[in-house]
Amino acid sequence: MPVDLPALVLWAWDRDDDLSFIDPRDTAVAYLAATVILRGETVFLAPRHHPLAPPKGTRLVAVAHVEVDRHEPPVVSDAQAREFAATLAALRENLPGEFLQIDFEAKSSQRDFFVKAVAALRHRFPDAVLSATALTSWCLNERWTQSLAVDEVVPMLFRLGPDRRRIREYFADGGDFRSANCRTSIGVATDELPAAIPSGRRIYAFSPRRWNAETYATLRERIRQWSDASRLY
Repeated sequence: MPVDLPALVLWAWDRDDDLSFIDPRDTAVAYLAATVILRGETVFLAPRHHPLAPPKGTRLVAVAHVEVDRHEPPVVSDAQAREFAATLAALRENLPGEFLQIDFEAKSSQRDFFVKAVAALRHRFPDAVLSATALTSWCLNERWTQSLAVDEVVPMLFRLGPDRRRIREYFADGGDFRSANCRTSIGVATDELPAAIPSGRRIYAFSPRRWNAETYATLRERIRQWSDASRLY
């Protein structure tokens, strides 16, 4: 399914962000709807705590953030994958948002489980738009995200660790993600905006601090610079 959203989407974490300054004509909001916790054989759900108050008419995406219990890791069985899918389906049905985005930094041992859970969710909603965030390395060095039954994969081009400089230079030289389903959107952070990103992407933006008008204006100016630079190639 094509993802019909504005070119800029702000990630709104579970904070009392004031989003009254955004322009809903060209900016959407992907808000943390709930945190899904995988523990042992079970799936727990922690709902959002803070209210969300974007301007009237703002288009919304419900985000399910997935965490793994460190002391009691999930068994990642087929039964748990089905329960995980059922939990995500309930979020998809009951919370405001045009579609559901899943934020899960799955380890290698959890990826088959994740793929099965998303396939089960897709079976429930064959015509729904589904999205997933991804580590940059998944889209640069691996191809397993192509097995996810989602319409959009959003590689997060921030918090890159020791490879940060090399990856940024790669994109500054005109590089792109190798996985095709990673080439429609990209995630950036306001405190480490890159010098260049691949052209033609929907931009999801994360702010480590509360959103404000100044941060929003700075982000939009950098997006204009990226757009101007892409016309030179």
